[in-house]
Amino acid sequence: MTQHTDTLIAHLTRLLNDPGRPEEALTRLISADAIFGHLDKELRSGAALPTPWNTRTSDSGGGGGVQSAEVTDHYDALSEALRETGEAFTCRRALSRARQRWALLRNALACGAPLPQPWQHR
Repeated sequence: MTQHTDTLIAHLTRLLNDPGRPEEALTRLISADAIFGHLDKELRSGAALPTPWNTRTSDSGGGGGVQSAEVTDHYDALSEALRETGEAFTCRRALSRARQRWALLRNALACGAPLPQPWQHR
C-alpha cells in the first residue's frame, strides 16, 4: 500500500519535472508549493517517511557524505523557490531552481542523508 507521503513526493516530482507552458508557470508554482506544504506538514507531525528515503537523524555515516546542514540548505532553497511570485519568466526560473533543489534533496535522502532540520523531531 502506498503511503500518503509517497504519493505527495511522486506528485511533486512529476509537477516539477514538467514545468508546462510559460503561461502556466505561476499556477504550477502555486500547486508545487501547496504539495510541498502538505508534505512538510505531514513530516513535521511525524508521518511515515516516504518509502524511497533511507534517512538517519544524525550526521554520522551514510548519505554519501551529505550532512544535516547541506540537506537543510536544499530544503530551505526549495521552500524559498516555491514561494517566488512574479511574471511568467520569474516563475519559470523559480520552478527550475525548485526542481534542482528537490532533486538534490530527494537523492540525498534516498542515499541515507539525515533529514532536514525541520523534520528531525523523530
